[in-house]
Formats: sequence, C-alpha cells, structure tokens
Amino acid sequence: MEELLERMLAVDQEGESLVKSAEAEALKIREESTRALAEKSAAESRALAEECRILGEQILENARQKRSEALEKATRQLSPRGESFSRELEAYRPRLLKELLAL
Repeated sequence: MEELLERMLAVDQEGESLVKSAEAEALKIREESTRALAEKSAAESRALAEECRILGEQILENARQKRSEALEKATRQLSPRGESFSRELEAYRPRLLKELLAL
C-alpha cells in the first residue's frame, strides 16, 4: 500500500512538474508571439507611413502640374483678350487724354 502511495505521489509530482513546464513553455510562446507581433506591427506602420509619404508626394506633384497647366491655359486665353482690350483702349486714348488734361 505504501508503495502505491509513493507511486501516486511520484506521479502527482511528475504531473506538477509537467504542468509547470507547460506553463513556462506557454509563457515563453506568448512572450515570443507578442514580440513578433510588435515587430510586425512596427514594420507595417513604417511601410504604411512610407506609402502615405509617397502618395502625398504624388498628390502634391499632380496638383502642381494641374496648377501649371491651368496657369498656362489662362495666360493663353488672356493674351488675345489683352490685345483686344488694348486696341479698344487705344481708340479712346485721345478722348481720355483731353479729359485728363482738362482737369
């Protein structure tokens, strides 16, 4: 009987040892997983930040190009209108000069 109790105690101690070992291994796995996830999250954050930077530069360059094109178009459209305005103003020049000199 005593031998049976000793064997039961040995099995119980071995079970406790296995449980402690399993708990330590689970803790180790959890810590490694947490570290790996943190590293992956940091890497993904850096990649996302770089993509956002590139996208922002592309948007800015596109806006600059559109602004330049719009300015060129406006300049082309204003040139004939400016010449027309100058011709019309030239027709009134003698009359404007007389009026200004009369002041």
